[in-house]
Amino acid sequence: MKTIKKIERNILILCSVALLSSIQVQGQNRSLVIEGGTLIDGTGRTPLRDSVVVIEGSRIKAVGAKGQVSYPQNAQVIQAAGQTILPGLIDAHIHFLDFTPQLFLHFGVTTVFDTANPTEWILAQREALQKGRIKGPRMFVTGWIIDGPVERTDMRATAERAGYRTHVNTVEEARIAARSVIQQGVDAIKVHEGLTPEMLKAIVEEAHGAGLEVVGHTHDPREAVLAGFRFIEHGEPLPYATIGDPETLRAAREGRLQTPEAYMDPQLFAPLIDLFLKNGVHLNPTLSRSWISVMPKKREWSELAAKILQDPSLRFIPEARLQFWLRATKATDTDTNSSQMERRRKGFRNVAEFVRRYARAGGRVLTGPDTGSSSGPTNIPGLSMHIEMEALVDAGLTPMQAILGSTKWPAEFFHVEEDLGTVEPGKLADLILIEGDPLADIRATRQIRTVILDGQVIDTRFDPNFRNPMPRPVALETVLEYMGPEISDMRPKIAHQGDSGVTIEVSGKKFSPRSVIRFDTTDLPTVFVSQSRLTANISGGLLKNVGTYAVTVVNPGSGGGTSNVKYFVVNFRD
Repeated sequence: MKTIKKIERNILILCSVALLSSIQVQGQNRSLVIEGGTLIDGTGRTPLRDSVVVIEGSRIKAVGAKGQVSYPQNAQVIQAAGQTILPGLIDAHIHFLDFTPQLFLHFGVTTVFDTANPTEWILAQREALQKGRIKGPRMFVTGWIIDGPVERTDMRATAERAGYRTHVNTVEEARIAARSVIQQGVDAIKVHEGLTPEMLKAIVEEAHGAGLEVVGHTHDPREAVLAGFRFIEHGEPLPYATIGDPETLRAAREGRLQTPEAYMDPQLFAPLIDLFLKNGVHLNPTLSRSWISVMPKKREWSELAAKILQDPSLRFIPEARLQFWLRATKATDTDTNSSQMERRRKGFRNVAEFVRRYARAGGRVLTGPDTGSSSGPTNIPGLSMHIEMEALVDAGLTPMQAILGSTKWPAEFFHVEEDLGTVEPGKLADLILIEGDPLADIRATRQIRTVILDGQVIDTRFDPNFRNPMPRPVALETVLEYMGPEISDMRPKIAHQGDSGVTIEVSGKKFSPRSVIRFDTTDLPTVFVSQSRLTANISGGLLKNVGTYAVTVVNPGSGGGTSNVKYFVVNFRD
């Protein structure tokens, strides 16, 4: 009798396991059909009216006209008549903040490329998004910025003060820095204009050797492109290849010329455009970020942002930032007739004209609007994509070019076109459904009705209680004026939830045998190695909870002081 019961129990367990496996397989192979919408597939082809898109699991299975595509059994059908189907939008230029992920999805941005953040933290955020621990878009990252010697650099920049930019002084140091960030697993490399052409060339070679691209700031766009660079960011570099007068160009190079873009010579545009085209350059002008103060639609866009920001469900945005944005939407310009404003208007017209000519010649213009810590209200993550698309169309791009610059072209530039950027069989099922025809009015892209990410319909309503479990480890501190300890680096900067412990090494200045490393609010048993090096063990008890924790060095006693802050990330356990 016991044997029979045991057999029956085992059969029941096996049946339960089989049923669970069946349910899991069905979930993985779920089918979704989008029926009846006008498909703009991101390839540049003529829109397909009354279309059908079949999704199985996370991939697109079939695309075609209604009546010519078979439906899987038991598929969920979304009726899209009267709507337009587009690939999920790809923002090619952001600076991810801890509160921003759901903003992107709400506005139909399903993929983002983060171009400068603390490396360990942004890699942890990428992993959390990939695994669904944080709800948001898929993300690709560059990690920290590689810049040239300090004397060639703007030391007031946010990344400098926040500690996620590294300086190199030789070509070999540039190669080592590039290899280091590649080894950490980034998806591209970010650079700044302080690099010499030789340093930039070395970084590009290392990146291309690893199958990656280089993005970021450059000084002279001609020199950068000849060094192998294929991503011109902002309009600021353009004057250095399009100012014809030698004295004016010298003044610009020496930083003595306000708004160099105002002195660009349109007759010199053609040679630079030819060079860009020959080398496959992608232009990322960030028009609505860089030139909003003189753009004709500034007031209209500010009012749109103000209306959105008054939504009470946005209380997950830090209050200080929310109030800053709201104040900025109501600000009025007081010097609209000044000579400086006129120079800016002329500079904007010149940059817009260059963008128009480049697009007309077949150049690829990317939409990434550069959202980040210093963004204004019209640069709200997600919303800014739609404003930038409109700005590009106003500058002279066709609506189709603006769509391609927000879907297919960034996917191709970053070498992820096998999975993303178009609505075609085999691609990942990232799509948006909108009301209206964006080819007739690009503003229709704002009218989002459905967002699909990885084959799943996403609830894009804001969660007012959202809190990122790993806050951004950036403290924008002023230069320290006391004589206490200073931290320059800490290794490692990350561990996983539940680790048994980790030994960290802190390097810096003015350490003493009495110095103590403080993790959050806990003083760690600290080993004094030298005046520039300390070590300590973070016990497993301090690694129980996911989060971002402040690390400081304290020199006890009168006049000792507490150092600047570095941050340690406790990531989710795999």
